[in-house]
Order: sequence, then structure tokens, then C-alpha cells
Amino acid sequence: MFLERARYYSKLQFMADLLLSCIAFPLAYFTRINMADLFPEGIRRLFNPLLLPMHEYLWMIGLGILWWTISAYSLGLYRISIRKLGWGRVRIIIESSILLWLFLGILSYALKLEISRPLISIFVVYQAAILLFVRLLLALKARQRVGESPNGDHRNIVIIGSIPRARQMGELITRYSDWGFRILGYVDTGIEESVQPSGNILGSMADLERITDTHVIDEFVYIGERASLEGLDKVLELCQQQGIRIRVAADFFPAKITNLSMEFLENVPFITFSSTPDHIVSLHAKRVLDVTLASIGLILLMPLFVVVGIIVKLTSKGPIIYRQVRCGLYGRKFTLYKFRSMYDGADDILWEIKHLNEMDGPTFKMRNDPRVTPLGRFLRKSSIDEWPQFWNVLKGDMSLVGPRAPLPEEVEAYVRWQRRRLSVKPGVTCLWQISGRNEIDFHEWMKMDLKYIDNWSLMLDFKILLYTLPVVLFGKGAR
Repeated sequence: MFLERARYYSKLQFMADLLLSCIAFPLAYFTRINMADLFPEGIRRLFNPLLLPMHEYLWMIGLGILWWTISAYSLGLYRISIRKLGWGRVRIIIESSILLWLFLGILSYALKLEISRPLISIFVVYQAAILLFVRLLLALKARQRVGESPNGDHRNIVIIGSIPRARQMGELITRYSDWGFRILGYVDTGIEESVQPSGNILGSMADLERITDTHVIDEFVYIGERASLEGLDKVLELCQQQGIRIRVAADFFPAKITNLSMEFLENVPFITFSSTPDHIVSLHAKRVLDVTLASIGLILLMPLFVVVGIIVKLTSKGPIIYRQVRCGLYGRKFTLYKFRSMYDGADDILWEIKHLNEMDGPTFKMRNDPRVTPLGRFLRKSSIDEWPQFWNVLKGDMSLVGPRAPLPEEVEAYVRWQRRRLSVKPGVTCLWQISGRNEIDFHEWMKMDLKYIDNWSLMLDFKILLYTLPVVLFGKGAR
């Protein structure tokens, strides 16, 4: 796979850089020894303090190289998307070396080390120069590889497809020539009959057998059209017979955000499209986090549950716990639990005040809802009314973090794109909760939920949970 090859070369580059950085110090040390003899006594004093034995510096240089490694990774030196030598990569190497120099300088000052400052400066200069020089050699070697004969150590690629799109793919792959890829030529799918080779056009689909017989081909890349994949079966059969790898570009599918993967059920291949989180290990970790934190929350808050329940019962008639049918994962209906914050029978009179809705969507929100009890206003402002939802999390109906659970009638009023927010479990808190809640209009709320789904990670859940605490304490956006 392209990505596997990219990671392989990136790891090789990192190991080489680490080795070269270690070599740079002995070179700098011997340079510093011989440099002192080249200058008169007056200038030689600038080299004080006296040079210590090399082994006295090794622990410090080791820490410095570790710091440089962290800096280089943070600046993106080994990021796969950065392909060319270019000024971008040169800048990163120079910046990381400057950070190395600053680190060693601060370390020597903080620990009051008797260290040769010229030695450190020479080491940093050598390290940056060696890394840049080696990368320049690799870039020249990659450029030379492109023009070599088909029998080189690179992988020869033939692109099959309509010529305009095939050439675009060829230009894209050429950017990654330092991975060992070389475009051998193109096969035109727009011509049915056999044609003679011309330039880098090797022939048509009718010439595939001749092309494989007369050229050294490591891989085919098939560029299909949206209309059909006619001819792909012939290419697959030929590649299977000769053991040639083939890659099929899947950019003809109308999917912008969708994640695409290939899997098998016994011997049946499936191409899977998914616009929802599909990281099994991370999703299991999310569930473990939900169960753990929900259990802790229920245990710690149990005394307060009793107190709140008694106050709710004493201040207004009706049940302590309010039960309401909500829609969960993909529209599955479940019973959501909350401390009752409204007068008993409030749902029956909703139609009388529905025209006072302050939200521009199917969700009903009102600042001074007459159905809410005085205690209920406090419970809502502090989000205490939502504590019983920890039981929903424990049951598996909800998650700690996810889009808010909607009512069935709200879901019926959704436009098609808004229904994708049902593709993950609803949560107790979400991006909407920490971004202003009822101060945000309905459509922006829906977009936030989709943004959460498209960018989901465990780290994002942690951030939302952390931001929820101050929002709840100050009651931002609550009604």
C-alpha cells in the first residue's frame, strides 16, 4: 500500500537522522580540538572553559538529541504529506536545530555546567548541515531514479484510464518518486482497437498482453470513470495470471466525507463506506469510560439524589423522576430519565404555548416557560436535572458525550442531512452543551453535532467533558 511504503521510508529517514545526529557530535568535538590551535592566544581565550573529555558531554548530548527528536516530530519533519526537499523541509530542519541549540544553552545555564559553548554551536551547525546534505543526496538520487531504465530498484507503474485523468494520477504519483515509484506509461481506455506505442502512451486496452510482455511492470493503477468500470475485469484477470499488483482508484465514488475500506466475508469482497466513527478499539474504550464514569457518578451523587428527590416531591405534585421517550442510535427509542423540573401534566399543555418557541427548528425552547417550577429553573440552570441520565449511560442507551437525544416528533421534522446525528449514541453532554446551548440556533446546533461525528476521537470526548464542568457551574446558555 502507498501508506505502508510511506511509513517505511519515513521510519528509515528517522533512523538515519538519529544516527547522523549522533555522528555530528564526535565530528564537532574533534573540530573544536583542532580549531584552538589555529588561532592566536587572544582569540583562544574565547574558547574557555577548557574542553572536557568527550564522555563528559554524552549525557547532555543525549538529552539534546531527544529534545531535537520531539521538536522535529512536532514541526512535522516526518509528516508523510511533506514530500519535497523544498524550503518547507529545510526550514523545519533549521528550526529544530535552533531549538536544539537553545535547549543545550538553557540546560548548561540552569545547571551551571562548565561546557564549551563553541563546541555546542559547532555540533548544532554540523547536525543541521549533515541532515540537509543527506536529504539533498536522496533528492538527487530520487530524481535520477525517475530517468533510469525499467530494470532499476524502483517500482514501475502503468496507469490505465482515460488519458486526462490518467495523467493527473501520474503527476500525483510522481511527487512521491522518493518512495521508489516510477511512471512507466499509460494505457488509454478511450480506444478499443489496438494502437502503436507513442511517447508514454503504451497502447490501449486491447494491447494489455503485449504491454506486459514487452515491459517490466510491477503495478497497474486503474483509474475508473463514474459511469462504469468496464474493462476492469480483464485487467484483474491478467494481473492474477501474471502476479502483478493492481490498485483501483476509488475517487469515482461520490463520497466527500465518507471513509472507505475493503473487507471480506469468506471469499466475498465488500467495499465499505462509512460516515460515522468506526474505530472498534476506541469505541470499546469509549464504552468502558462511559460505564466507569457513570458508575462513579451514581455512587458519589447518591446522597444528593435522595436530597434532590425529596425537595422535588415537597415543592410540587408529581413523580420525582420524569420519563420521556427519546430517539437513540439510528432512531432506536428509549426512555430517558431526568429529575422532574416541570409541573405534572406539562406535556399536555405544550400546544398552548408552542407558538412562543424561541428556537428556529422543531425543538421547543423558551426562556420563561410557565410549565417549569421554581425549583426546576434551578435544576435546569445547574444541570442537576440531568443527573439521572447516568443510569441511561449505564444501560447503554446513551453515552457521556454525544449529540443530545431528540424527541421522535423532532426527528420526523428533520431534513435528510440532519438525521446523520442519529448515527452515534446520544450523550449527556456535547459540543452544543459547551458552546452556548440555547443561545445557538437549531441549524448551527445540528452542524456542531455532525462536526463532532466527523472528528470524533477519545481525546475530543475528554476535552468536551473537561469543558462541560465550567459551563455547568456557571449555567452558560441554560434555560
